[in-house]
Amino acid sequence: MEDPIARADALRLRAEAEADAALAAEAVAILREIPRAREAEITLPLIAALRAFGALADDLDALDSAVVLAREAARRTAAPRAFAALGAALTVLGERAGDPDMLAEALGAYEAAGGGFETAGAAVDAGRMTRNRGAVLTLLAGALDDRSLLIEAAALLRDARAHFLRLEAVAEAGLAAENLCHTLRLLGERNGDPALLAEAAAAGRAALAALAEHAPPRARAMAETNLANALLALGGPHRAEALRLYRAALARLDGPGLAGQRASLRHNLWRAEQAG
Repeated sequence: MEDPIARADALRLRAEAEADAALAAEAVAILREIPRAREAEITLPLIAALRAFGALADDLDALDSAVVLAREAARRTAAPRAFAALGAALTVLGERAGDPDMLAEALGAYEAAGGGFETAGAAVDAGRMTRNRGAVLTLLAGALDDRSLLIEAAALLRDARAHFLRLEAVAEAGLAAENLCHTLRLLGERNGDPALLAEAAAAGRAALAALAEHAPPRARAMAETNLANALLALGGPHRAEALRLYRAALARLDGPGLAGQRASLRHNLWRAEQAG
């Protein structure tokens, strides 16, 4: 018989891949039914499931519950995985609530996690924390309208990508490249710098190339959209490719959980069409 914790974690991963809040809710329910004698085992999976459900259902109460549990876990154990879980929960809630203080706390949690992973010799996990810090700094830059934070974020994401490439962790390098594409595009648009926009597009192409053939449609659509945004910002002859990528991404997205993403993508496609 499958262990309920493993079953719940598999459901949560499916929920995130398919943008299905019902699957995440099922994962939360399974974990909450497990006897308290296994509380130490279920804490981190429950935090992840609550975070996934809160993000997919736009449920701030669930996200707040994830943060409360993660703060307690980090305080009690000081383990890097607890700090990583806290950073992830704070990032989602901070973004949804528009709270820069939460984003700043997430940054600190990821830094603590990264230090713990480095000490333990967990190189891939340490790199993930560097990538996550870059992503949070990008969000914080938007919340505070602070260009210097975008510059810092880009430096971290470049470092994370180079780190993963040295480790030959192709998928992780691709995720770092995707984050880097987004951050450089924002910075390039802000500065009116075509060199940064060209670097953003190159990072976006690397992210798309790193995706496995069996990658979930949502993941491929996000990478295509990210690259299309950079190409549209570059303008000129790149617009035609951006249009193709937006249309390809839109064709991949179906299901009720992706309505918001489809709406945003249609808007980007309309902008690209109007730019001609």
